[in-house]
Amino acid sequence: MAFSGLFAQPDWSLALLLAALLSDRRNWFWVLPSLFFHDLVLYWSPLVTFPFGLIAAIILMYADTRLAPGQQQRWLGLLVVCLPLLNTGISLFSWLLTVSLCIVIWSYLSSKREKVYVEPA
Repeated sequence: MAFSGLFAQPDWSLALLLAALLSDRRNWFWVLPSLFFHDLVLYWSPLVTFPFGLIAAIILMYADTRLAPGQQQRWLGLLVVCLPLLNTGISLFSWLLTVSLCIVIWSYLSSKREKVYVEPA
């Protein structure tokens, strides 16, 4: 953390929160308030990613009930939340690191959840 000003850093907390939301849409109950505090602490405004996180949660809930859970709405939710970060002045490399970190954590959480709920044959 001492060299954080010298190197491009991903938004670690946003990647973790978004991955938790994308891996299981029922996590919205604790992800959305955490996303609100993330914006307040990091950007001093609740209007950076929180409204887009709310839209992503609504998209996931609506699409999962209408179309069944799928990757397409998850990727749309990822883009809806991460694209506004480019307007905050974050570098493109840091944005790519954030998205990549989110994808890795999302994949890990999804695989862990699937292993818990799959019954052995």
